[in-house]
Amino acid sequence: MPKSLPKFFFENQSIKEKTYYKMGGIARYFAEPQNIFQIQESLNWCQINKLPCSVLGSGSNSVYSDEEFNGLVISLEKLSKWFWETDEYLFVEGGVTNTEIAEICMVANREGASWMFRMPGQMGASIRMNARCYGGEVSQIVKHVFTIDTQGILKTYAAEEVFQGYKSTLLMTKPEIVIGARLYFPKIKSSEKLLQHMLECEADRHKKKHFYLPSCGSTFKNNYQVGKPSGQVFDELGLKGAHVGDAEVSQFHANFVWNKGNASTTDMLTLTSQMREKAKKIANADLELEVQPVGLFSKKLFDDCGMKFLGPSYEGPHSKKWVGLLNFPNQLVTQILKDDLCYPICIFESPFLEYAQIPFHGVPSIGVYIKQLTSLEDARKNPEKPFLEWKTFTTENPNKVFPISVEKSADNNNKFVDELWKYSVSEIFFADIKNSTQNYIEFEMTPLGEWIAIEFNGIRKRSKRNIKIKESLWKGIHIEDLCMSFHNDTEMRYVFGMKFPYSILKNMMNSNENTILIQCALSLGHSRYFLSPFWKHNEYIQDKKSGNVIENRVNPDFHQPEKYWKLKLI
Repeated sequence: MPKSLPKFFFENQSIKEKTYYKMGGIARYFAEPQNIFQIQESLNWCQINKLPCSVLGSGSNSVYSDEEFNGLVISLEKLSKWFWETDEYLFVEGGVTNTEIAEICMVANREGASWMFRMPGQMGASIRMNARCYGGEVSQIVKHVFTIDTQGILKTYAAEEVFQGYKSTLLMTKPEIVIGARLYFPKIKSSEKLLQHMLECEADRHKKKHFYLPSCGSTFKNNYQVGKPSGQVFDELGLKGAHVGDAEVSQFHANFVWNKGNASTTDMLTLTSQMREKAKKIANADLELEVQPVGLFSKKLFDDCGMKFLGPSYEGPHSKKWVGLLNFPNQLVTQILKDDLCYPICIFESPFLEYAQIPFHGVPSIGVYIKQLTSLEDARKNPEKPFLEWKTFTTENPNKVFPISVEKSADNNNKFVDELWKYSVSEIFFADIKNSTQNYIEFEMTPLGEWIAIEFNGIRKRSKRNIKIKESLWKGIHIEDLCMSFHNDTEMRYVFGMKFPYSILKNMMNSNENTILIQCALSLGHSRYFLSPFWKHNEYIQDKKSGNVIENRVNPDFHQPEKYWKLKLI
């Protein structure tokens, strides 16, 4: 048993109590992270303790085994922040529900999400499976998808990289958690008309008894080669009302399986295996589960339900199979993946979000990424060669998004400029993971290549050798001025940044974990500040003397190393 647990962990949690379907056994460990930093902490904890890990949204499209889940279940329920970056772009975390998105857009008079009203589930799972109904599909409203992988690495995908067609996405075969998304709603429509459509969708669900009893919605995907929906196949086979224990095929929609009160997951999957077998033998319809089983299952249920088509599976005790996992501890596979690494590797890509997440103050056109250019082993052998590459990019004219530029003079062509914060700059901080508040470095840069580097040995306290700035202290840094490039041969970007040698960063690294603390930021002028990765100060705090809850009015402050992101080096 692990010696200590993070504060947001629980032990022996009933999964049945946490899911829409009201099925499942006990999770040995259960996490309810409230931000992406706690998600990363959860993933690291699993890696250290070599335990299987899974992700739980609302449990409306997954069924957990009746057996104990002897690992960690990560719930996204509290990852529920959202805000409008601009009039058209809505940022949502992975735990925001589909219904909430429909309501948010209705209030803002934005067309495109009304079909999602009363559709069970959260945005993370809906993106992962490309959910659809009433003529709408998640792929139609997503611009970017933000994920974290099992190594704790943040990634950004354009919509066209993720969505692959009917209920199929890249993320269905990748061990990554959807932590957020940027949604795009360019069209305006009156809230009255949007509400009307929302209520029509809700009424149709009530008419079809979607909410009569707990279910996972459609149990099987449609197979378009069959020429008819799966529900019609089961209806023609006379399966309405068929049951195993308290699991029953809906009397109103033959592709729904109800939990009539005390159905076990084994009851439900035994019934679905019978449905699948009859569809294959009698109607020659080969159907694939849409609901995702998670946990340990008997080989018979694994085979009869066609779980092998639903992603990776792993050998468990007593010839059982693990399925539906985000991660399974397998040292051999991990070593093979490490052996196949090919540098450079992107180890961080994330959006910039406005510091206080004030509505309509976002810059969705700007992002940042960090690439590791060589292995740690090679970097230690050649410490003066470029090791990490930090790049800021924008898809808009840089003069528009970085409006305040350094004034040029005929007698001053120096690119190393003190007080660069007065202008529009991109910034990166590196902090000592063992003593972050006493040892950190700040780099600032403009799109035209002006830059500054400052070393601190206390919060905003310059080190002795940096009282007066010296470019000579930073030998080995390569400055890369603004240039144009194409991302994935589709998106044109303006890019600028730096390359850092291992020698400058080595004293801040944790050699045991191969990690370093980082924070990317933007200071664009006119009191516009942005963070990547994003964290938000508490809007309200409790006054120590009176005990009253008061508004926490704080000025943006990038110098908070205790909040920096733990960057995993490979």
